[in-house]
Amino acid sequence: MAPDSHRPIIGLTVELLQAPEYTGRRRFQLFPEYLECLREAGAHPVLLPSDPTSEQQATEIPAILDLLDGLLLTGGDDPDLRLLGGPEPLELCKPIPEAQQRSCLAYLQEAQRRKMPVLGICLGMQLMGLAEGAPFHQHLSQGGHEKGARHGVQPIPGSLLADVLGSATRFEILSYHHQALADTGPGLLACGHADDGLLEAVEWPDHPFGLGVQWHPERTPQSRSSRRLFSSFCRAAKIYHHRRVQGETARGSAW
Repeated sequence: MAPDSHRPIIGLTVELLQAPEYTGRRRFQLFPEYLECLREAGAHPVLLPSDPTSEQQATEIPAILDLLDGLLLTGGDDPDLRLLGGPEPLELCKPIPEAQQRSCLAYLQEAQRRKMPVLGICLGMQLMGLAEGAPFHQHLSQGGHEKGARHGVQPIPGSLLADVLGSATRFEILSYHHQALADTGPGLLACGHADDGLLEAVEWPDHPFGLGVQWHPERTPQSRSSRRLFSSFCRAAKIYHHRRVQGETARGSAW
């Protein structure tokens, strides 16, 4: 089957939350805008469980990724730095559950090992960085990035982000975060920065498509940057599917 005739299957991570109306029970949550953007880009979205134990992850996550063509790490609350040898959370932080964080990192690491296309959004980008040992801001004292703040992002020429967008021209985005990567760490490259210099996009070197963005492209689905981001991700997933089916290991540009 030619790559263009296949609708790739994209797995999305979900939040693991307490269900207040049911004492002692938990539930999964995901905002539907992610699904709508993927469908519009030509993909079939599926939700990934965020509650497997460490023992279950060893067999369950590889089996799940066998069925996928791409991984989308969605947004959420704050990463728990204690699980990565970091400090206690600040009082204003809201760490995600341990099971959710460990499962997201396990999905991420398995996808990276397979050279599967990955798109990390907000929390997803932060986990990409923390998995590579990147330094982290627990709280941005200068503000300007939370509650739907609008600001510019300047792509770095020659980066994956610039390639996806078709140019390195500054563009406007919406931010919903109070934490951020302080730098890339050893396993990532910077792709773009906000007007105030904050790191806004990262990529994996030597990977067909591994991109993290700090903003929320699913909140502006009709913007040129959001449409190109999701369509490029899904196109990379199509190529991954074709190579996987054909047993190929070739690497190269995803589009």
